[in-house]
Amino acid sequence: MTLNDQPAGPASPEQEEILRLRAEVARLQQERDTARKAPPRPAVRHTGLARRIVAIVLVVITGLLAFATVPALYLRSEVIDTDHYVATVAPLASDPAIQAEIADKVTQQITDAVDFQTITRDALNELAKTAPRVAAVLTGLAPMLAELTKTLIHTAVARFVATPQFQDLWIQVNRVAHQGLVNLATGSTGGTVSIDENGTVSISTKEIIARVKTLLVQQGVDIASRIPEVDAQIALFQSPELVRATETIRTLDRLGPILAWLTVLSAVGAIAVAPRGRRRSTTSGVGLAVAVSMAVLALSLVIGRSYVLNSIPTSAVSPAAAESLVEALLVPLRTSLRLVFVVGLLIALAAFLGGHSRPAEYVRHGLATAGDYITGKIWALRHDEQKNRVTANRPIPGPNQPILSFGEDERGEVYFMTTTVSGKGIYQFVK
Repeated sequence: MTLNDQPAGPASPEQEEILRLRAEVARLQQERDTARKAPPRPAVRHTGLARRIVAIVLVVITGLLAFATVPALYLRSEVIDTDHYVATVAPLASDPAIQAEIADKVTQQITDAVDFQTITRDALNELAKTAPRVAAVLTGLAPMLAELTKTLIHTAVARFVATPQFQDLWIQVNRVAHQGLVNLATGSTGGTVSIDENGTVSISTKEIIARVKTLLVQQGVDIASRIPEVDAQIALFQSPELVRATETIRTLDRLGPILAWLTVLSAVGAIAVAPRGRRRSTTSGVGLAVAVSMAVLALSLVIGRSYVLNSIPTSAVSPAAAESLVEALLVPLRTSLRLVFVVGLLIALAAFLGGHSRPAEYVRHGLATAGDYITGKIWALRHDEQKNRVTANRPIPGPNQPILSFGEDERGEVYFMTTTVSGKGIYQFVK
């Protein structure tokens, strides 16, 4: 007797299961037939790959823009801005190399303006007329007295450049000299100071010579009164490459703010365009791209610094003075790129640690373990195996000592080990 021939009555569990399975099979067959009759779905475009490619391109563009943005903003804030420039070069007034350079150059300018040997010889000749017997001896003293006068002047200048008055004067003359750098960056002409075809940036020594003259006269050196008003210049920096790079400097100066906004927009665009599951890794890529660009910029500064210093003629500026000036001007740029480098690394690290990759989870676990060891705090967490995530994480009382290790015995009891004064450092978790 078949199942259909059985008399009606209460169905057994086996019969109910058979009927349920038949109904399920019928439902699935109906869904299959409906799916066959339905029109074919249009092919799904693989937009995920395209978005990943666009995000990668934007990440690379972000790094390139950051490489150009930092120097451009440095030019605007440090080279073009007078107050920042003066604040940067003001400490050079106390630099021994700069002081020695100014003392040598000012002494040479004074001795070039006044022929001390001729003045000394004329004075000795007049003196010899009153003492004919020692005339030859007196006349022969002229070169030696002229050299002593030069040494006296150099000593006076060296003392002056070590005074607070010179530091104030240094700031004043550099404010005037800064006009030359502004002319270079903006393409302006005229003004108090300009940069010649050799790329020479100079400061005026007129006021320095006047101060030294007054100081010498006060010290009783009457011959110093013959020092005329000299409007001479001292070269602080000279490099033909500076002139050849004027167009690049002007372009960076004009595009500085635009490059900064483009860098931000490119970074945000890369994260926004990335597929939903790739946004954290894209954020990490943006941070790494910025950090790498700053590392490359730092290497470029090292190479460029050596190239510029080697191109400065030693006859115009002493190597020590040129190095001091270049180092002072590069300090703000180095500080900026180091700051941006650290920010890029922090962004990359934060995005990486916030992700769900296994390496990120391992690192987070390692950081949590280190935190437990240092703080001595203990947490009890509940992990959902199906969802593969932590559903609860609560602190529990502990000894507040560094946690050395955890352990479990054959009965499943959990222990932890720590350090104590008494030496009893093994504790058991109890409910």
